[in-house]
Amino acid sequence: MISFRLSVTSFCLIFAICIGTQVSGTPNGAPVAACSTMTPEHGAGAQTTPSPYVTIPTIMEDESVRLTLMANSSGYSTFKGYLVMAFDNSLGDAAPPIGIFSETVEGTPVLTPGNYLDCLNGVKNAATHKDSTAKVIVNLLWIPPYGFMGDVVFKTTFVQNVASFWVKTLSDVVSISSPTTTTTTTPAPTSTTPAGATQLAPWIGTIVLAFVAFFFIPLA
Repeated sequence: MISFRLSVTSFCLIFAICIGTQVSGTPNGAPVAACSTMTPEHGAGAQTTPSPYVTIPTIMEDESVRLTLMANSSGYSTFKGYLVMAFDNSLGDAAPPIGIFSETVEGTPVLTPGNYLDCLNGVKNAATHKDSTAKVIVNLLWIPPYGFMGDVVFKTTFVQNVASFWVKTLSDVVSISSPTTTTTTTPAPTSTTPAGATQLAPWIGTIVLAFVAFFFIPLA
């Protein structure tokens, strides 16, 4: 009986841990913990082949930048997740993310709502997905820092699935040629709780019940 109970308890624990690991992916967007490396915590390594996805920046009249994220290779039509940031190209790999992402600029909505992260002491300087549905095209809006002039490059991590993702895919470099004076409407605050945490909660009960059954219920 003891051996059987131990086996059942072990199974419950292993099952709960496996499920917890599975949902520790980020179906509701990348967590703040991913800001420094832009790498998903999927338990798999990033792809080393050229990314089949692209980030296309288009400078608007007010010096804001419209971003289009999409597939650019045959055999790839959709992606499920993304994390994108803008960087001052003159500062190299050590550059912190700059600017902010916004859902509205002077009342004009962006087509694809996203979640916004406060990365590395910044404010809403990264954009990520809101859900893990298949996406054909994502349109975002980025605002340079006030008064900024210079070259900007966007780095995007694209996630096709848990095992296939490309980290820090580079966009073409764009030049902000006049000081930015764009006014923005800051999106509503988003939770910085790592995605997947709420999905893990129900399995905590499984772990607790397993321990209770093993340690406190007397043997027949």
